[in-house]
Amino acid sequence: MGFPKRKKSIVVIFLVLSLIFLEVKGRAERTKPQIEIGFLAGLRTLNNADLKSVYGNGFIFFPSITLIWRGIIFGGGYETGFKKNGLIGIYQEPAQLTVNEPEIYAGYQLTLNKFAPYLKLGWGFYSYKQVVNSPYVSNYPVNGKKSGLIFAAGFKFYPIKRMFISAEIKYGALKVKPYDQVVDIGGMRLNGGLGICF
Repeated sequence: MGFPKRKKSIVVIFLVLSLIFLEVKGRAERTKPQIEIGFLAGLRTLNNADLKSVYGNGFIFFPSITLIWRGIIFGGGYETGFKKNGLIGIYQEPAQLTVNEPEIYAGYQLTLNKFAPYLKLGWGFYSYKQVVNSPYVSNYPVNGKKSGLIFAAGFKFYPIKRMFISAEIKYGALKVKPYDQVVDIGGMRLNGGLGICF
């Protein structure tokens, strides 16, 4: 008579372990890391009023790759495309300003069904160059590299499982001193784009 009871106990234990296994497997699938490859494009401003009056705002591109695990974001990207021409100085000499920026970032994304707002804090490694074509100073170059903080906030919309649409506002701080004057070439970015998930 004891054998059937033992058999029932084994069956119950097996069922309980099976349910635990399925629950753990489901949680693991829901929390497994996700890789996203994105492409943003949009407007970039300049903080310095004098430079802004010469070059205005510019258009930038930002391809990126991001790892997301349990809402935590780690990633990097490369901002490029800001290359503006203008006329500078009292003699209105032709000039060109170029700013590029690889960056790394971390943050948090809150997934709400198909929407996912996020915040990011990053570090940009800026490369900047200004060339003034002046007859008084031959090929007057100003170039260098400097790093600075980046803050970003945005949201993603997932219309289908493996694709997202995103919008982001980002601010990068960058003050440089090529000669004897500090120049703020940081600014805002207003970006939108698409991406895919893996």
